Amino acid sequence: MTKYRPTFHRLRSITLMLLLLPFATKAQGVKTPSEPAALARSFWTLSIQEAESGKELVGIRSHHLATPASTMKLVSTATLWSQRGGGLRIPTEIRTAGTIAQGKLEGDLYIVGHGDPSIGSRYFWNSDQDHFFKEVAKALKAKGITQITGNIIALSPSSDFQAQNPRWLAYDMGNAYAPGFWSLNAYDNSYSLHFTKHGESYYTTPTVPQLELRKAYEVTSSSHRDSLYISAFPHPDGSYDITGTYPQRVEKLRIRGALPNPPLFVAHHLREVLKAQGITTQGEAQVDHQLPAGNQLLYTYQSAPLRTLAQTTLHYSLNLFAEGLLQQLTWGKTPLPGQNATQTAVNEVHRYWTSRGINTRELEMMDGSGLSPENRVSAYFLATMLGKVHRADPSGSYQSLLPRAGMEGTLVQFLKGTPLQGKARLKSGTLRNVVCYAGYVEVGGKTYTVALMVNNFYGKASTVRKAMEEVLLEAFGY
Repeated sequence: MTKYRPTFHRLRSITLMLLLLPFATKAQGVKTPSEPAALARSFWTLSIQEAESGKELVGIRSHHLATPASTMKLVSTATLWSQRGGGLRIPTEIRTAGTIAQGKLEGDLYIVGHGDPSIGSRYFWNSDQDHFFKEVAKALKAKGITQITGNIIALSPSSDFQAQNPRWLAYDMGNAYAPGFWSLNAYDNSYSLHFTKHGESYYTTPTVPQLELRKAYEVTSSSHRDSLYISAFPHPDGSYDITGTYPQRVEKLRIRGALPNPPLFVAHHLREVLKAQGITTQGEAQVDHQLPAGNQLLYTYQSAPLRTLAQTTLHYSLNLFAEGLLQQLTWGKTPLPGQNATQTAVNEVHRYWTSRGINTRELEMMDGSGLSPENRVSAYFLATMLGKVHRADPSGSYQSLLPRAGMEGTLVQFLKGTPLQGKARLKSGTLRNVVCYAGYVEVGGKTYTVALMVNNFYGKASTVRKAMEEVLLEAFGY
């Protein structure tokens, strides 16, 4: 048997391929990209900066204001991260003004929240959704309490004023992706609405106290998809409309709605869990606006650390979490007269980044999540802010919270199969006629900050995303 010997031509071809291979994947330096045809009739803006120096290498209308959509979550999380660090935990307290004797709490039990958005969140996949409620029961049992003679009362203080952001669209309110934010939150401030029997009937899970829904939707055979949504505006009797259309050929489906009163839900659900855990309650589930004098602390529950909350926010683009992390900036601060908590937090964002040398005139912030179409920010502001965060912590701990392009979270398809897959960590943002990306790119041993925003585009969002991939690939020399 003869041994295989490659020919001279084959060896030359293999050698040439090996020599050319590094150049096929190596970036050729940062440069200003050309405009893709798909963006020719749109407004788009780009800023690419050296993370270590802050020098802008590419600036295309970079100081123009644009609608950022969910890239606004970078401002919320980066500000809190820079001020408080990744180890911050948010407490929820259990208090009483009553007395404890012989296994009985004589008096009311109060639940005092400090803005933890994650209690019972379905995005903590490996956790029992009732972990908080069971931990409260465990703590009460440890104090020998097996009976509560009073009410279970959730505190809803004056800071809950305008828990639903008035800058949001009315169409969004009432749906699970746009819940209001309270001092006490649970289950992502949402519930599931299940339709059965081809839309003839429906029910909700979990049980939501004082929630009344009206059938205002049409069952139709002319549509394959539903357009169902829940109105955020109650009738005089307190009920809410389910409106839109239900496709008759579909036997069952589920949509998600926003809890109208999360503090009341927390009080009601805790009462249920306490009963299931062997602690009886004679009173009712209620909401009050202030604690009685002379109350005492029974138990403090701590949230997951900020690094976990922020990573979950950025990977899954959670509006509730983003609003909650923004409002953590308000704790311990006195709001100006007439301001809600969001406005107070936005003032703190401006104060903080101004103190870090950034021109905050290029930031018009209406919320923490980017859901408001009134938000405006420049690509230069976003890239500069991200650079400030990087230089304060070159280890990249904040950068590591963002999903990797082509691999994780909302970035799982963007830049997939390109040389920038895994090298870019970005936050995406999408609204009607808005697509944005901002974050970090690591190529050639260097870190860059990037913000690319497209507003008022023609055609499909998928076409725009492909064009944005072309912009980034060309900008980084691929």
